[in-house]
Amino acid sequence: MYVRMTFFTVKEGKMEALRELYNREVIPAHKGHKGVRFVHLLEDLGNRNKGASVTAWDTKADVDAYEKSGDYEKLVGMFQQMYDGEPELRSYEITASSEPILLRLF
Repeated sequence: MYVRMTFFTVKEGKMEALRELYNREVIPAHKGHKGVRFVHLLEDLGNRNKGASVTAWDTKADVDAYEKSGDYEKLVGMFQQMYDGEPELRSYEITASSEPILLRLF
């Protein structure tokens, strides 16, 4: 299983608008992609202007197909005016888990 995380900081007072746009655009946009397991928005408890978008994917091929689709760039672009700085994308492979079935399935 693979996880992509986009870390970001929003301008003061913009998190609620970001959350609304995320629910309206980001979550539905992922439903048509093969292999997506979940899409989550995380909001930092210590700094309400920081957050992360997290997606999980079945296979590396699913991640690659999503990256080639151009949807990520399109979605990030929708939030540009809300960001304070550039978001940072990081990708991970899950190599240990409290749910060992995840490691055997994928």
